[in-house]
Amino acid sequence: MKRFILTMVAILALGAAANAMSYKAARDKAFFLTDKMAYELALSADQYNAVYEINIDYIMCLDAYDDIFGTFWTRRNNELRYVLSPAQYQMYMTLEYFYRPVSWDNRRFVFTIYNRYPKDRFYYAAPPGYQVYKGSNRYFDHSAYSGRTFGAPESKSQPKPGSGSMMGQPGYKSQPGSKSQPGMSKRQAVNQGKHQMSQPPRR
Repeated sequence: MKRFILTMVAILALGAAANAMSYKAARDKAFFLTDKMAYELALSADQYNAVYEINIDYIMCLDAYDDIFGTFWTRRNNELRYVLSPAQYQMYMTLEYFYRPVSWDNRRFVFTIYNRYPKDRFYYAAPPGYQVYKGSNRYFDHSAYSGRTFGAPESKSQPKPGSGSMMGQPGYKSQPGSKSQPGMSKRQAVNQGKHQMSQPPRR
């Protein structure tokens, strides 16, 4: 009987651990989520990259159901508070698909943002972190974002999504799901991000 109980415990533990995602899967989900946050919250370029790092840190820490709203979720919210403006953070908390981006169904993680946006529609070039960031900030006891300043949105205008610049004023709301909505594929967004990284910095 004791051996049976230990076997069942081991099976359940393995089943929970099997939900951990690969780095590639976590990176793609973090990019998709961050792209939509940039679109709706009007992130600056600096904010866009920082939010991507925070999102992938959270996603890479998901191993079991208890992780969804546990320590890593709390840390994500605390880190975003350093990066977003007060107005952006208030809006973030009202948008469930950003504030609680992961749910649980049939013993697997579900990313609710995919219920709101088509899976292969992106609005901005991939941030630099998509190419180089491996999730190291999550190992620190301190915040990598506390004390830093993040640039304001680049323009008060509202450039065409997919142009590579951030949307305009905070509070801009998209109309996801519209077939006429502009955008680009993931491949285009990644290639555009690589191209931007290869360009010399502006003086």
